[in-house]
Amino acid sequence: MADEVAIDGSRGEGGGQILRTALALALLTRRPLRMRRIRAGRAKPGLQRQHLACVLAAARLSGAHVEGAELGSTSLAFAPSEARVPHLEIDIGTAGSTTLVLQTILVPAIASGEALHVEVSGGTHNPMAPPADFLARVFLPHLRAMGADVELAIARHGLAPKGGGRLVLDVRAGGALRPIDIVEGGDVVARHAIAIVAGLPRHIAERELAVARDQMGVPPECCEVREIERSGPGNLLMLEVERASGARELVTGFGERGTRAELVASRACDELAAYIASGAPVGVHLADQLLLPLAVAGGGRFRAAPLSRHATTNIETIAQFLAVPVRVEQVPAGLVDVVVG
Repeated sequence: MADEVAIDGSRGEGGGQILRTALALALLTRRPLRMRRIRAGRAKPGLQRQHLACVLAAARLSGAHVEGAELGSTSLAFAPSEARVPHLEIDIGTAGSTTLVLQTILVPAIASGEALHVEVSGGTHNPMAPPADFLARVFLPHLRAMGADVELAIARHGLAPKGGGRLVLDVRAGGALRPIDIVEGGDVVARHAIAIVAGLPRHIAERELAVARDQMGVPPECCEVREIERSGPGNLLMLEVERASGARELVTGFGERGTRAELVASRACDELAAYIASGAPVGVHLADQLLLPLAVAGGGRFRAAPLSRHATTNIETIAQFLAVPVRVEQVPAGLVDVVVG
């Protein structure tokens, strides 16, 4: 059996990202994982339902032997086998993020070269996680450029606090990951806005889209309202741009009780405007997610704004499993190039 990897979950950002990345790398390398102090940096440390769902998904995918897979556990032993299943269903049981569960198993599934069909039930658009549209419209196009054959569908939307959503992921056989460079930005060539309301009046979405048209120049024909049943009450606005190079970004503003729709939209517009002004092709959240597939591919490069603590912690976690160097180089305009391999 390969050498065990010991991970201290309190390092760096001290949250669930360390757990998800470590589980993914254990699957990829088939090395046993032992974690302690899981999510020690959070108000409620240990495995919550969303994190437990990540552990169970990884375990079922690989036939792993697991100790400590229970709510509130702050330690975990995870020993994957070489087994792989072709079909996986996970129900978080709350409005916890389905996208973070998929984040745990997506790259290992692609790297295995075997087909996999996954259905995950829970929250699809959560304030503390990338929404399903981000994975489908921003992250997956880059994975396809790397050679993956993968599709993601929102079978049913699920917003907090009710959840009840469902994502369907299909990874087709083959699709070995290869290095790519994402260093060119370019002018914005397309803009899109999606406003979602669940159990709330449609005019909230329409007011948010009006701000997106005025502040960001989103064409009326590129504005979309989604009225969701059996979820919420909830509201969010997603703003997406595509650059001439093919680089994409999607930012999300979540409605809050007592906060006007116009303010929710204006904040999202400000965040997207900052991304555009930076000239970087890769946004802060995408930078975090690109690290693992590029490391598995053995190389690549992307340009972004200075990395978040999430991303730097991810780099440290990857280094504990893979002998693939990751360098962060300063470039003009206050940006950085992340060079893998």
